[in-house]
Amino acid sequence: MDFSRIQSVIDIPVLQSKTVTIFGAGGSAGLIQDLTRSGIRSWKLVDPDRVGVENMSRQDHDPGDVGRFKVDAVRDKILGLNPGADVRTIRQDCTSMTDAEARDEFPNTDLFIAATDNHQCQAFVNRLSLIHTVSAVFIGLYPQALGGEVVWTDPARLDCCYRCLCPSRYQAHELAKVTGQSLDPTSMGADICGIRILDAIAVQIVIGLLTQGSENRMGRLIPQLDDRQFIQVTLSPDFQINGRDIVRERLGVAPGNPGYFSCNSVALADPDQGQLPCEDCRNFRQHQFFQVDGKWRRFTSPESRSTHPINSESQD
Repeated sequence: MDFSRIQSVIDIPVLQSKTVTIFGAGGSAGLIQDLTRSGIRSWKLVDPDRVGVENMSRQDHDPGDVGRFKVDAVRDKILGLNPGADVRTIRQDCTSMTDAEARDEFPNTDLFIAATDNHQCQAFVNRLSLIHTVSAVFIGLYPQALGGEVVWTDPARLDCCYRCLCPSRYQAHELAKVTGQSLDPTSMGADICGIRILDAIAVQIVIGLLTQGSENRMGRLIPQLDDRQFIQVTLSPDFQINGRDIVRERLGVAPGNPGYFSCNSVALADPDQGQLPCEDCRNFRQHQFFQVDGKWRRFTSPESRSTHPINSESQD
């Protein structure tokens, strides 16, 4: 491929040396192709589903793909763009794997992507990210595609994992599981325009994570975001969560402002206000959590605890 038009903004040699594992090969088919065009040539695709006729209107699959496994269809699209790409496929649901199995199944990955609205898969990818100490990106549309989010983590640099950032979501899904309910949004109303807007943001985040430190626009992206790991996007003027346009509120835009319409975004450092402790960080990173002055504190090493004496009665 000829990268001459983009090499000033993307560190192509670095990107070509990376391996990406993505869960979900439906709505993410366009994202995968865009990342391939940007230089990624080593892939592991994970999805148990086949392409259906209903996918034609909202995913980058073609009529000739109907009936095929989505990972096989996307593999061929990657190879059509870059015949020298290395593409491995897994046609099964991996979320029931044990942690040991997950460790063995996904070695040598530089970044994980959860391109699915399934919470069980997102939680699995978060554990994978912590097990392997590599970055992860989580992409999700809200019901009816009125909005969505792109969440990124970098366990080698930042304390907050996906579970740290979304503890109330984990709690809600655990409660729903007890009653046999599913809180995962359906694909109804999820049009291809909304999918592509989120994917465009996610592509830049992925490239930014994989090329951090490069002297170009993409290489500076993650340092510019710093610890703002939760990106929320409006995809319709009708966007609301629990009756409120929280993106408008967080941007400080007054109600009725004629300049505020749609496709607005906000980058947040800690949307759930640091509700600790995090069981994933405790189990996979050996982080410890104790209450100090009535608030939970994270200690990443015994040395960090020694600098903050803690009354044993406050321990969990």
